[in-house]
Order: sequence, then C-alpha cells, then structure tokens
Amino acid sequence: MTDAPTVGFPEGELGPVVRQTVTDFEQWVFVTFHQLSHYVRTNRFYGLLAFVVLIAGLTLAFEVDAGIATVRVQQLFRPSEYLSNYLVYTGLFVVLSAAFFGGDALSVDFSTGTGYYMLVLPIRRPVLLAGRYAAAALVTMAIVGVYYVFGTVGAVYFFGAGSIPWTLLEASYAIAAVFTLAALSVAFCISAFVRSPAAGVLVTVLALYVGFATLQGTIELAGFEPWFSLSYAGGAMAAVLDTDFVHLQTVPLGEDQYYTIWSATVSEGLEIMAGYVAVFLPLSAYLYQRKESTG
Repeated sequence: MTDAPTVGFPEGELGPVVRQTVTDFEQWVFVTFHQLSHYVRTNRFYGLLAFVVLIAGLTLAFEVDAGIATVRVQQLFRPSEYLSNYLVYTGLFVVLSAAFFGGDALSVDFSTGTGYYMLVLPIRRPVLLAGRYAAAALVTMAIVGVYYVFGTVGAVYFFGAGSIPWTLLEASYAIAAVFTLAALSVAFCISAFVRSPAAGVLVTVLALYVGFATLQGTIELAGFEPWFSLSYAGGAMAAVLDTDFVHLQTVPLGEDQYYTIWSATVSEGLEIMAGYVAVFLPLSAYLYQRKESTG
C-alpha cells in the first residue's frame, strides 16, 4: 500500500514551507539565556564571587570575634546603621562586575574572530547588545546579592531578625540594581568604543572607580557638589538605610577654612544613575551598530 499523494501538489512533492517569524523579544531571550550560561561558567565569575565571599566572610568573622556587645555599641545599637556602614563598599563590587562582564562584551566582536560568527547571524545588533546587557546585569546582581546576604546574616546575628528594616534593605538592593544598569551602560559604551577587550576592562575600572573617585574628591575640595559622579550617586545604596544621613557636612580645617563632604540623597542618586543609563546605553548601541569586525 503506497502513501497517498499530497493534495493539491504532484505526487512526491510538498508545498512551500512556511517559516514562523522569530520576534526580537524571542531572540533577546535566547541571547540573554546563552550569554548568562556563558558568564556563569567563566573564571571571571568564580573569581569575583570568591573575592566577594572572602571579603564578606572575613568581615563577618572579625565582627563575630569582637563580640555582639562591641558591634552593637559601634553601630549605635541600630541594625540600619550596621547595614548602612556594611553596604558602603557595594559600589566597588558593582564596578568590578561591570568591568569583567561589560568591559569587553562588545569589543570581542571587532577584535577577535567572534564577530565573523556572531554578526552574520539573523539577529539585529541592538538585540545582541540588549541580551548581553541583560545577562551582565543578572550575573552582577547575583554577585552583589551574595554580599547583601552576608550583611543580612550579620545584622540578624547581632540585632535579631525582628529588628531588621526589611523594606529599606529591599529598597537598597533595588537601588543597587539601578546602579548596576548605570555602570554597565558606561562599560558597554567603552567596550563599543575600544577594540581591545583587555583595554575595555581596564578602562572601565579606571573610569568608574579610580577616575570618578579622584575627580569627586577634587571637586569636593573646591567646595562643589560632585553631582555628575556615578560613584557619588552610588552612595544612595547605603544612604537609604542611614538613619543619621546628612547631605552636606562641613569640616573645619583652620581659620576661615573648611572642607565640604557631600552625600547623595536617594532621589538624587537615582536621577544621576538614570541619566547615565539614558545617555550611555543608546550611545553604546549607536557605536556598536556602526562598527565593523576586523579581527
């Protein structure tokens, strides 16, 4: 018994194959998932994660060794003060993550053979960028989340779970997410501009951490608010938990001389971060779209 011929077409022939169109969103999900899978298998991820665990673990161990009473006195008997002081260094881990996962995220397509395989795929470059950007943000927040977990464990140990300001802690983590997006926007822009992946990582660290910190101190010494600094805006992650927050402090240095120390408010910090995302992310897409692979 033979198979019946296809209706409407000669025997043994099939009709035209109808291909389902893959949307940009589906491509974005695909790129994000595979880029994230790549990130979590790299030595960069494990190395940075080990570094965060080491620093946070040693900090907690020394505090436990000092004793509950000593820590409570030092932190003014307030868990919010403890968490605020602990989270001051969160920006450093965000910057390092942004450099490791964003500093060369786009330059690899132009300086190595990767571009000959990636850029010929039927995926628009903005979709590729968005997928890598989302994956870098997720892996960065995972590393930052580990640091937050250690801080939360310490606060519960020294002050009890019932006294923890959980809402403010969640707000701080949300601000850290916005700061991550801002830092990655700068990192991706540098990566799209610099062809060397190693140079992209180095320039990102120098710009986001060394450069901003140095310039911020210089501007403050001159008596001006460093409202343009991303590192200054990052202080909002700790400021939201600081019950004794002061926006401006004046430190006397001598006769008719003083030094001003500025601290970004939560709303101000978020506005600065949003500004960096709004400027540098579209610029990254523009540079990435115009470049050609020469690796």
